Amino acid sequence: MWHSGARGGGTRVRVRSTRESNRRKVPSICGLRWPLLVSLVAAAALAGCGGDGVESHPTPSASTVESDAGLRAVEIASGLDRPVYVASAPGEPDRLYAVGQAGVIQVLDHGELQGEPFLDISDLTTTSPKGELAAEQGLLSMVFAPDYATSGRFYVDYTDRQGHVNVVEYRAREGRADPDSARRVLLVEKSSPTHNGGQLHFGPGGDLYVGIGDDGGSRVHPQSLEAGDLLGKLLRLDAEDPDAGVRVVAYGLRNPWRFSFDRETGDLWIADVGSLTWEEVNYLPRSDPGLKNLGWDAYEGHEAFVWDEGSHDEPEGPGELVWPIAVYGRDGGCAAVIGGYAYRGEEIPAARGRYFYGDFCTGQVWSIDPAEPERVRHELELGTTLASFGEDSAGELYLVSRTGSIFRLSD
Repeated sequence: MWHSGARGGGTRVRVRSTRESNRRKVPSICGLRWPLLVSLVAAAALAGCGGDGVESHPTPSASTVESDAGLRAVEIASGLDRPVYVASAPGEPDRLYAVGQAGVIQVLDHGELQGEPFLDISDLTTTSPKGELAAEQGLLSMVFAPDYATSGRFYVDYTDRQGHVNVVEYRAREGRADPDSARRVLLVEKSSPTHNGGQLHFGPGGDLYVGIGDDGGSRVHPQSLEAGDLLGKLLRLDAEDPDAGVRVVAYGLRNPWRFSFDRETGDLWIADVGSLTWEEVNYLPRSDPGLKNLGWDAYEGHEAFVWDEGSHDEPEGPGELVWPIAVYGRDGGCAAVIGGYAYRGEEIPAARGRYFYGDFCTGQVWSIDPAEPERVRHELELGTTLASFGEDSAGELYLVSRTGSIFRLSD
């Protein structure tokens, strides 16, 4: 089972292959503009499309209801420098780690911002100045090893000054990271500053999972459907022995900015940022192991994706094609799905087991129950841009705005 960390699942990749595309020219039969809506379907594994034309999977109807849980986003920190993620460490229930895109990780201890940074790698990365919200480079996330309390190991994902994605291990001593302990465990070369992915999580089996985008500037090389390329994939590796190789556990991704595991079930949620028409959330239950194909750039949401010149990439290759459990339309405006977490805290009983996600541009937050995916619940509007969610050691959820604030989800 690939979710459990067993070595039998997935596709092993040691080096990147050529990016040459084997695209098939087919006529376009689907439109690319839909009104804004939220639509859901239970994830199903289907065979790839065939025939001479381009087929779309029908976008199912669904209802969106206003939540009666009365949830609020309570600001717990402000004035941070471009925060894009918040993490917690095993054995530290009173501390949060705010990841700043400019390269600095700051500590909130009992809600108080500490003066000394936990880690500063601002000389290794670069991002846009304050006030420019669209940058996709920089320090993007962090994760603590399950044995952090004894080993001090944690990992960061950042783009270096050449624009390549780096996953690097550090060790902490006496509450601060040791910059001299850096050990790179993964390097993925890129030609574009966009679609870097950026999320790190340890899975139920103890392996490190890494989300990598499709290298947005390479329009004519859709690497997401190329099994031998690391771009546009969800990867898994043994962080303590990276020489053992990298496994592809899901491909067909455009930009998996945020993904997470349900801490209780081990189920995997992946939010994939859309291109023209649809934002999508994918659900991979732990009970359904094996290599998965999430469709891009053959499909965007449930629609066949056709490039401007009329070409369409067939979702050929290994793995089951999985349709998203949730989609919402871009409606021609700004939209970018922000994946969150399945709530497993104790303070909000009405939210328990529901998966939370939102939109970067609008700050809208929704939740769904995987057992009832046809009903979306609108939970709140943040009132500012939403860059990320976070989860503390007790399973409580946080919302992060790149404008400088961190909020706690509350009822």
